[in-house]
Amino acid sequence: MCLPRSSSHLVHLARHAFRAAALLLATTPALTLAQQGTGTITGRVTGEGSPLPGATVAVSGTMRGATAGNDGTYRVTLPPGRYELRARLIGYASARDSVTVIAGSSVRHDFTLARSATTLDAVAVIGSRGEERTVITAPVPIDVLSAVEIRQTGRTETAQMIQMAAPSVNFPRASIGDGTDHVRPATLRGLAPDQTLVLINGKRRHSSALVNVNGTIGRGSTMVDLNAIPGSMIERVEILRDGAAAQYGSDAIAGVMNIVLKRGPGGEVTTTLGRNETTLEGFGKKTDGAVFHTNADYGLSFAQTGYLHVGAELRDRGHTNRSLPDPRTQYFANDPRNSGPAPVNHRQGDAYVRDLGTFLNAGRSFENGIELYAFGGFNARKGEAAGFFRRPNDDRTVRALAPNGFLPLIASDILDGSLTAGAKGARYGWKWDLSSVYGSNSFRFDVKNSMNTSMGSASPRDFYAGTLSFGQSTTNLDLFRELAVAALPKPVRLGVGGEFRRDAYGIEAGEENSYKDGGVRIMDGPNAGRLAAVGAQVFPGFKPQDARDVSRNNVAGYVDLEADVTRRIFVGLAGRTERYSDFGTTTNGKVSGRFEVVKQLAVRGAASTGFRAPALAQQHFSSTATNFINGVPFDIRTFPVESAEAKVLGAQPLQPERSKNLSVGVAVEPWRALSLTVDAYRIDIDDRIVFSENFTGAAIQALFERSGMRGVTGGRFFTNAIDTRTEGVDVVTNFGVTLPNRDILRLSGAFNRNYTRVERVATTPPQLSGFDEQLFGRVERARIERGQPQNNVVLSANYSHKKLGAALRSQRFGEVTSFATATNGSLDQTFAAKWITDANVSYELPRRITLMLGADNLMDVYPDRNSMMGNATTAGNSNFGIFPYSGISPFGFNGRFVYARLSAGL
Repeated sequence: MCLPRSSSHLVHLARHAFRAAALLLATTPALTLAQQGTGTITGRVTGEGSPLPGATVAVSGTMRGATAGNDGTYRVTLPPGRYELRARLIGYASARDSVTVIAGSSVRHDFTLARSATTLDAVAVIGSRGEERTVITAPVPIDVLSAVEIRQTGRTETAQMIQMAAPSVNFPRASIGDGTDHVRPATLRGLAPDQTLVLINGKRRHSSALVNVNGTIGRGSTMVDLNAIPGSMIERVEILRDGAAAQYGSDAIAGVMNIVLKRGPGGEVTTTLGRNETTLEGFGKKTDGAVFHTNADYGLSFAQTGYLHVGAELRDRGHTNRSLPDPRTQYFANDPRNSGPAPVNHRQGDAYVRDLGTFLNAGRSFENGIELYAFGGFNARKGEAAGFFRRPNDDRTVRALAPNGFLPLIASDILDGSLTAGAKGARYGWKWDLSSVYGSNSFRFDVKNSMNTSMGSASPRDFYAGTLSFGQSTTNLDLFRELAVAALPKPVRLGVGGEFRRDAYGIEAGEENSYKDGGVRIMDGPNAGRLAAVGAQVFPGFKPQDARDVSRNNVAGYVDLEADVTRRIFVGLAGRTERYSDFGTTTNGKVSGRFEVVKQLAVRGAASTGFRAPALAQQHFSSTATNFINGVPFDIRTFPVESAEAKVLGAQPLQPERSKNLSVGVAVEPWRALSLTVDAYRIDIDDRIVFSENFTGAAIQALFERSGMRGVTGGRFFTNAIDTRTEGVDVVTNFGVTLPNRDILRLSGAFNRNYTRVERVATTPPQLSGFDEQLFGRVERARIERGQPQNNVVLSANYSHKKLGAALRSQRFGEVTSFATATNGSLDQTFAAKWITDANVSYELPRRITLMLGADNLMDVYPDRNSMMGNATTAGNSNFGIFPYSGISPFGFNGRFVYARLSAGL
């Protein structure tokens, strides 16, 4: 069961902690008896006499390594043997050396790195179960974003930080999208938010309980809430831009994002203050969206081989508003108040959000070679977003309660928690990793400053509208070993493993007043006596009939094989089978390869099949809203596909989305100061899950009545309605130069071009003949094909001179298009590409204190305005001229953001 209340997170996390501890206690003694002893390598990484926090020390040929803490120290525990260590840090030349480890002893090895321009020599463990690889040597495209890169702008949200550093990632700023205003989805390569798998330290991350059902990018999908992960705890982000379902399972159609947490000693305290300082055309100067963001992280070592790194953050982001005056008549005819100035009564912009979160990453190695580890965190978010303003002359307004109209608000209370515990070691030549993960998310809806019109003047103004909840537990056993083959230059790397996962989804009904029909008709005005709107305005509560408590499980097994066939040819093979309790079995495979034509020039490519299991929320989400059409009330239901009502409309049980991924590219590193990767790809997805439009009207009502379902006047459902093809190319280049006085200048550029088109639309069920546009319409087609930038360019320059640093970054977001209605193409609109420029300067003060001043969107650029501005009789894209900007803008519409940041090392 997935309990929706706040205490459920603590209960589930406590239960998982107990189960994980019991699992480890049960397995560790038996394994302990057979383990070989270990030794420890400790040391310090410095540059020009100062510690280099964040430097990585990797053990070549393995997935072991460490990150230097703020004092430059590192620690690695290994079985006996001789190893090659390699130390790296952006801005410094890498260094390597060999070290011998003896069981039961500790050896010290320090590294001194020289300042130098470097390339994409960052390493990643994602996409390979054998050893970490650099961006250049990987057989598939990988982005590695360091902590410095993702935090070098004024952005404080983790998803925005990643978007600004990775051109293939999009993070649109939804507005007036109900729950989506509070948990905004990120996408990769222009696909859906739930077609990217997110990992933490290589372990699956749970998704949000929210499913996007409004007109935003990602409509009909779920997503992982990246902003629940504190940016201060991130050591690096690895983005695998290739299909990887055969390696990692469901959701990895577009790729995989692996967030690696900090584990080194030392830490930092950072505080950012900022706000929008902008000029809105036709409105003048505007200041809003104040941000207060403070975070701290600290790591320490204990018991010689133990580590603990903890972090916490508080982010308070004020709402923004770019709406313009409402030109419509506000009061009844002949009311003198209509002659006053047009009021600004809407709120279009960012929701107010306050996050308080914490994370930890811990582990310890023992003499028997076993390492125990744990990581996880908890985030509490409160948000407030606005709906559409109800005017005083609106039939939905009880004028006795709100004589001047009202702006209803959706208040969210979102709780997100996770805990991972595991053990790993080596036995009989096999490296093993046993882990268990539990994560949960709940989304509580409260409606404020609203009313249930059907209750008349007795209506409350605030309502509890219900709670969505999602929980996921995952247990993995991963085994790896190297097999010597005489004919090959290196051992073959073999990985095998299994997974058991359980998902649970719940909907809790709201209070009765949030959805009931109070029986009171419109009390006054020209329509007095007509039926009144039912339920809380802006978001009617979930009814008891919507309540759900469902679960499923699946079992998976995989094989992953990698081999250097020659010193220039690498080949990888992977296969995975999963069996789900609700729809059956799926099997997928992947082949990848890399051929080094000449030194520092390689051709690479991959082909794979993949899948994405339908989310429980897509299978079981249920809600009811009353819409009025020509004064007649229609109960529009979102039907679970297994419900009798959905079957009347021809709905079929959801099946997995299935994909075919092809990629080919080149990686060039002519010298250490320059690198270039170019990768083309094609992704075919069959049976994509989309959300239908509303099926309403007399014919639909009659269809239900013939089936014995009186009172059902309309509905919508999820369906495997379309096949799509996405084609694109990614280009990433880096150049670094060491200037006189050892100043460093690093230049980077990235380009993404992708195009998605709908290849097939499912035949409309016979009972819905004539409703083709409702099953999959032109509005949703435009959102999928043209709602995200088809091209994206990122150019950046970073300069450092002793204690002074400066960064300049410019990003071109390509054009996007929205279609306005299902039948009328006259309001279709394309919004032109825009360049957004960020700049900052920093200076390191004594006592390791750094001050940064900067501006995001320095030139105060806005997207094109919506069409039909200022028209008081026709809504148009701008809602009668009230909303100047479209919510599909990939960079939002807040204008310039200025900030100051102060950080201090610990």
